[in-house]
Amino acid sequence: METARLKLEPIDLAHLEGFHRIWSDPDTTQWSSRGVSKTMEETKGRITGIVPDKARPGIDNYGVFIRAPTNSDESHVIGIVGVHKDDPVPELGYLFHPSAWGKGYATEAVSTFVQHYFTLRPEAPYIEAKIDAKNLPSIRVLQKCGFDEIETLVGGAESPWMDPPIRDLVVFRAMRK
Repeated sequence: METARLKLEPIDLAHLEGFHRIWSDPDTTQWSSRGVSKTMEETKGRITGIVPDKARPGIDNYGVFIRAPTNSDESHVIGIVGVHKDDPVPELGYLFHPSAWGKGYATEAVSTFVQHYFTLRPEAPYIEAKIDAKNLPSIRVLQKCGFDEIETLVGGAESPWMDPPIRDLVVFRAMRK
């Protein structure tokens, strides 16, 4: 998939170093339910858990790359977007390196991915995302992408590295259009 500025490629181990740069960054993972990835092996395990798998057809994840100029083969991974679990409902997740923050890349990638997912999974009536209630930039991304706030799960997540470790999650939903 491509947009004017981005390329979304199925996630795989070919860009392990770039994904590790994202998952090992404390700012990037401050809202992640899994926290910082301390080693390349740990990052490899995370990627292996979300790569395309015929046994789990609803799991669909992409590396997000800034499109290289037409006269260059260079492109680098800035984020990850996709559905990391689909039972009982498809759940969207995304993570972007701080160098990509504030430029509209997350909104562009999420919007493109959601359209793709509904095309790929015609039986899915909606897709949800659960966001830490204090993660306002991520909440804004979902709102811009047409997600509606459904509910707040008080104490819905436990992240021992955060203060406080028990966190509220806001559930957002985008309906098939």
